[in-house]
Formats: sequence, structure tokens, C-alpha cells
Amino acid sequence: MASTLNHTVTYPFSTTRYWEIITNEQYWRDLLQIINSSHGELVSFALDGDTVTVEMKQGIPEDKLPSMITKVRPGDLEIPRRNEFTRNGDTISGTMTASVTGAPATVEATVSVTGDPAAMQYSGSANVSIPFVGGKIEKAVIDELTKLLDAEHDETVTWEKAGH
Repeated sequence: MASTLNHTVTYPFSTTRYWEIITNEQYWRDLLQIINSSHGELVSFALDGDTVTVEMKQGIPEDKLPSMITKVRPGDLEIPRRNEFTRNGDTISGTMTASVTGAPATVEATVSVTGDPAAMQYSGSANVSIPFVGGKIEKAVIDELTKLLDAEHDETVTWEKAGH
């Protein structure tokens, strides 16, 4: 049984400005460096008309993980992640998918960005296929993902304020 992700962040700029930011490859490189410097890597960036696709690897050092996770999956976590966004007028819609290398854990979400100021809504789920403890781990995954999305929001605001 998957655990639900519903999370919203609001930016102090328009959806149009958010699109300008996420279609800049340097933004993704800078974001990964700030958020996940020791474990982050931009794998690919593709801008094709009104669609941008970003593939990255993120990670969490073992010493930053809750003990319930390290008991079933010791070591640092490597997290391949893919974001795809499409602009349609004043709306951006997309998907975010992530997994954990070597573990039966996935995250899937739809993303919608609208308005001025831009409101970004994530709606999805985390699924961890481990008997007895999967549900508890899913909740921990959702908690950590929410913290990551908030940190990405904060760094995006900082990046934009810096005049990029």
C-alpha cells in the first residue's frame, strides 16, 4: 500500500518566470551543488520546445538516514530522479519519478504550476515493497521528500533573487 504525497510550495514570482528558471541547465547544476553537493549529479538536461526533461542522481549519506531505513538498507542511498515539465500557456504540468538503487522503493508524482505568484502542487505516492515495515518507511520517505522539495523551493527563490 503506497503512502500519499500532497505538497504545495508558492514562489514569489510568476509561472512564466518559473519556466524561465527550470529551462536553464545551469539552474539544475547549481541546485544540485547546493542541495546535494556530495551526492548530486546532473545526468541529462533536454529542452525540446515546450518540454524540459531533467535526469539527476541524488543521494543521502547513511548518517543522515532514519535508523528504520538503515536497518533494512545499510549504506548511502543513491536516488535516480527524473523530472519532466511541459508548458501550456500559463500552466506548467509534469511528472517527477524517483527510485532508490538496490531497494524496492519508488516515488511517482504529478506536478502542476499555475498563477502569479506561482503555486506548485505535487500529488503522488511513495511505495516501498518490504513486508511489515514498508508503510513506516514510506512515511519516512514522504517526510524526507517534503523537506527536499522545501529546500529546493528555498534555493530556487535564492537563485532567482541573485539575478540569474
